[in-house]
Amino acid sequence: MKKKLVFLFFLLGIFLGCSRSSGEKITILFTNDLQGRAVPYPEKRGGLARIAQVVKEIRAENPNTILLDAGDFSVGSALATHSRGEAIVRIMNAVGYSAGVYGNHEFDLGKEQARRYQEIARFPILACNLRDEQGRAFAPEYAIFQLGSFRLAVVGVANPRTPNLVNPSGISGLSFLPAEAEVRRVQHQLSGKADLIILLTHQGIAEDTKLAYQLKAIPLIIGGHSEIAINGLRKVKGVKIAQAGHFGWWLGRIDFYWHPKEKKASGFKARLIKITKRIPPDPEVEKLILEQEKILPRNIDRVIGRTWRTLSKDYLGYWLAELLKKYTGSEFGIINTGGVRSKIFRGKITPRMIYYVMPFQDRVCKFELSGKKLLRLKPARHLYFSRGPGIEWDRSYQVGSIDFLLKINEFPGAETPVIYPELFRDIIIKQIEQNRGIKFFWAK
Repeated sequence: MKKKLVFLFFLLGIFLGCSRSSGEKITILFTNDLQGRAVPYPEKRGGLARIAQVVKEIRAENPNTILLDAGDFSVGSALATHSRGEAIVRIMNAVGYSAGVYGNHEFDLGKEQARRYQEIARFPILACNLRDEQGRAFAPEYAIFQLGSFRLAVVGVANPRTPNLVNPSGISGLSFLPAEAEVRRVQHQLSGKADLIILLTHQGIAEDTKLAYQLKAIPLIIGGHSEIAINGLRKVKGVKIAQAGHFGWWLGRIDFYWHPKEKKASGFKARLIKITKRIPPDPEVEKLILEQEKILPRNIDRVIGRTWRTLSKDYLGYWLAELLKKYTGSEFGIINTGGVRSKIFRGKITPRMIYYVMPFQDRVCKFELSGKKLLRLKPARHLYFSRGPGIEWDRSYQVGSIDFLLKINEFPGAETPVIYPELFRDIIIKQIEQNRGIKFFWAK
């Protein structure tokens, strides 16, 4: 009996091998939520020059390879901040990206800067659910790639919640539409033009999961925004969902076979390639990064302090709320969780590291808010509150925060707002330099 089973497995192996060999191997490489991290700092993980080297090797192994990015590439580092995201796009050109999708952070500097990225990019930045003031497509809705005899269509989906995530005045007139209807519309347009349609999205794993339940004939969704590392493929109602963490710490790889006679794709396999210091950087991309970094302040890597342990984003969030309280002389300091973009790692602290924590050009602001409204905000999970007095329902309080939260109306009813001229990031650097690290600077 055992011999028969062994023989059957042997025949099955031959059958599977033959079925794969009769198809064309297709490879999709992808990143998401790069957040401007061109260099492997501070954890010595990631780096676009290392990713470029891996991509080059895989393309040499299989010419039928494309490289995609699922959004939020342009904001999050000193280089991204000082170049308004443009240096990151130039480096992505050199890495050899085939297509990307607009993430919500691509609109942090407004719609004109978002258009500028498309002008610089030598690859299409997609979004099928994004309309301009005249109701026209703001970006290419899809791209078709000829890989051997196989035609692959990649459809981009921007985050429908972008108006709630960026300064609304910067995207005035743009419409971010629900994904399902727009994807169905594009599917109809692509009938007969492509052998397979996949989605490249930046709306988060929950929304990708909903979309997987709603759509047919979409075998694969490559997503971003949630910044989760899925080692393999998450399967939802026959749809495979992939995501590769963040910061370029992983390069996602998906392989499958296309069978031209049967017009069928099979054998989907995926894994995450960890981008570590063992991977040599591509010399041309590394040289370009060094050239682009010449715009940075000369003292960006000076040591301003040290920490003997890694400080979490939550720790930093409450510390920053206290700093806002102190700087403005207020009774409370408040900052949003999304405004704290990185932990601080054990060891030396430099201004470059603070850009990772606070890459935005946010300024400090001060305003009055009623106790009634403060009590409603206090339980919010997306806000860090400093310590403060007991809140009374019928009196007003002075609050220190960042101007972005005022602009998105996070504090309805705020009165007598004052916006300070200095960037909050510069205030953070000064405080750390004064204390030679992240220390308590308030009375116990």
